[in-house]
Amino acid sequence: MTSMDQGRAAIIAATAAGVFGITGAFAGLIVGRRQTIDHAAVEHGQWLRGQRQTACLEAIDAIDALLTETECLRTEWDERRSLVNGGVGSFVLYVGELLLDARKSASHPLERAVLLGPRSVDDALQRLETAYMEVNRYLLGQAEEPARDHDWADWEPVWMGVLEARESLFNTAQGVLWEPPGPTHGGFGAFRRQGRR
Repeated sequence: MTSMDQGRAAIIAATAAGVFGITGAFAGLIVGRRQTIDHAAVEHGQWLRGQRQTACLEAIDAIDALLTETECLRTEWDERRSLVNGGVGSFVLYVGELLLDARKSASHPLERAVLLGPRSVDDALQRLETAYMEVNRYLLGQAEEPARDHDWADWEPVWMGVLEARESLFNTAQGVLWEPPGPTHGGFGAFRRQGRR
């Protein structure tokens, strides 16, 4: 009976070793896959962060150029009005075309930032666009004869609104770009679902 007991013990030990070996291999496969997925998520996050950084910098540069051009229009307002009115053209059309051309030159970098940015950057860009459209409306009203705001009393709050929106965009982009990428939790499905934060 002892040889039979020893045989059963050997079979039980071999079965237990096989079960533990298979379980260990399966656990190693899961952990290894998880590490690969986490590594892919971090690499994608780093790539996306680099793309967002480039897009945000280009967008802010385009916005700064747009605001500089708008500020030049405002500071040279009387001279430009005299030149245009001295010719055949309409000052309202001149201002409208100038503002439209300035917005067009900034549109590509801004669209790229919208496509790559998280929703917080989208929202900050929307606030900036709203503030800038208010600047456009104000300047077009000033270009009419007679000017709506003859002494430019309402210019400062309108201009400050667009500058504050630009500062808000900068701060939002900075917060997004300073957040380091990291692995997602929940495996590959979470990596695919993380989407735009």
